Amino acid sequence: MLSVLEKIFFILVVAAALFFAFKEFFRKYKLISYGKRVNRFDKPVKRFFYMCGRIIFQICSYSRRPITGFFHSMIFWGFIVFMFVTINHVFEGFFKGLDLFGIGLIHKMLIFSANFFAGMIIIAVFYFFIRRFIFKASSLDVPSKESFIILCLLFSLMVTFIFFQAYKIVNGLSEPETANFISTFVFKDILPVNGMGADFWLRFFWWSHILLIIGFGVFIPYSKHLHLIAGPINTVLKHNGVMAEIPVVNLEEQEKFGTPNIDDFTRKDLLDLFACAECGRCDDVCPAFNSEKDLSPKMLMHKLKENLIESEDILNGKEGDLKFLFANVISEEEVWDCTTCGACMEVCPMINEHIPKIMGMRQHAVLMESKFPEEFTSAFRGLENQGNPWGINADTREEWAKDLDIPHISEKKETDILLWVGCEASFDDHSQKSAKMFVKILKKAGVDFAFLGNEEKCCGDPARRTGHEYLYQIIAMENIETLNKYKFSRIVTMCPHGYHILKNEYSKMGGNYNVLHYSELIQELIENNKIKLKKNSDKRITYHDPCYLGRYNKIYNAPRKVLKNIYEGNLKEMKNNKKISFCCGAGGGGMWKEENRGERISHLRLKHAEHVGANTIVTACPYCSIMFKDAINDTENKDLKTEDLAQIVFDNLDM
Repeated sequence: MLSVLEKIFFILVVAAALFFAFKEFFRKYKLISYGKRVNRFDKPVKRFFYMCGRIIFQICSYSRRPITGFFHSMIFWGFIVFMFVTINHVFEGFFKGLDLFGIGLIHKMLIFSANFFAGMIIIAVFYFFIRRFIFKASSLDVPSKESFIILCLLFSLMVTFIFFQAYKIVNGLSEPETANFISTFVFKDILPVNGMGADFWLRFFWWSHILLIIGFGVFIPYSKHLHLIAGPINTVLKHNGVMAEIPVVNLEEQEKFGTPNIDDFTRKDLLDLFACAECGRCDDVCPAFNSEKDLSPKMLMHKLKENLIESEDILNGKEGDLKFLFANVISEEEVWDCTTCGACMEVCPMINEHIPKIMGMRQHAVLMESKFPEEFTSAFRGLENQGNPWGINADTREEWAKDLDIPHISEKKETDILLWVGCEASFDDHSQKSAKMFVKILKKAGVDFAFLGNEEKCCGDPARRTGHEYLYQIIAMENIETLNKYKFSRIVTMCPHGYHILKNEYSKMGGNYNVLHYSELIQELIENNKIKLKKNSDKRITYHDPCYLGRYNKIYNAPRKVLKNIYEGNLKEMKNNKKISFCCGAGGGGMWKEENRGERISHLRLKHAEHVGANTIVTACPYCSIMFKDAINDTENKDLKTEDLAQIVFDNLDM
């Protein structure tokens, strides 16, 4: 079909396109390579198949946005089909009448699939155009010329394909057939009857389609749509360990801490920036963003990417200094607004890791610049001097239990269950009630247990999540030394933050323990008939998943099973539950920091409970319980109350 000159021109165009595309790919690769090396190559086969399953089935696209996910998957699957169509398209141009897929069943299946997806992609283009530029979805608040260009390219690619196929019929190179249904419709009802200039239009649509494909390929590495390539690679390199894991810093050997500059991030961190599709799913679930704070996880990634690109000359060796990220590229408010709840990372289709970037900037701010919210000063001092963030006399830690006759592990030396009480249950009046009731449940069940009493200190979570790694490591090593003096089978914690630290983070420093959350132990006692519960229909309850129990450690079922033993059909689920639960606002140092901007996060969560008609919000975390109690008092809400799971269980024990 093509003349010799056209074939030469085609080869030159492809060569030029490959040159410009690979030039930009290499540029972005070089920028990423300035990051610190990180090993994400273990279990390569498992990683590869995980990526294939996630990408091919497009499961992540449907989460919370089923309609958008459907049209996104239509575009993705359509392009898989059009990869084969494009190869055939090129051969048709070079060899008139040639079809790589013959005229049989495979040909019909490919043509039918191409027609179907061409139609669906055109519909998808209109949907995304209306959603982004007319209704202006809140998660797509930043105007995007790139998105407009991509939508135009997609629409034009489908139209040129359809008309090329139609003019093949006009030129006798193809027959009208059911499989080619859209192009056959165009041939019969849209094209001129006499087919004037049919050969010209055949060539025109062939060239239009192929040049648009080439242009699309060149455009990808220059735009945010580089995520089409960076995303799958990012998925292969996902972190297979603990969510938002904070590496243990060698305090003696390192000269600087955290991530003061863009090149202090890992290569995976920098790859994240180009994998980000700016879809806004992270903003949809971020408690800080939804309560009108400064932090937007999407814009955090965008700002860091812009800084990386702006720093290219300096990274390549030209004179100049890299910008400090903290307070320059990312504002102080953005860094400290994060509750480290992990919701952004849970919903990100590209497996981007937002929280480690924030934690790196926090470590730099605290350890190198001594810049942190004023309220943290007393918390740090209390942790250092008294082993708790309130600075309450450490010798009073066990006073809450003076009438409960709990054995000390120092006296027993050995026990089955070591009860890790935590700071809240030791010093906060509201949380102490839950701890007392849990102790009574253990005694009722005949559990062999003991506690550390005044030997216990804060687990270190408040220090670590606010960037004070030095203080955390001191606390952790002291606690590990204490724990290693005694023999016990399992540690049971009252607090999910303590559970996470003791189970997942102490192990990196030599403290390996079998750790349970108290909701798991209660469920175990029920299943083993150690305790029995009465049925109750007096309350309409909803369960709030604590972030560090749910998203971080995937404990969703145990608390619900316990509650269903009591309330059966009266357990109402909030829209944001389980892996997309909404934070109470206390994590990441939020417990000790005032919310001076926007609405309180805990107030927003109460509204979620009210929306489902619940009159009691149950949680299994003292952080959450304190936040909800204060929120109920602040809002003077007389229709809602908060109760801890241990309190619910104790009140409904079948004595």
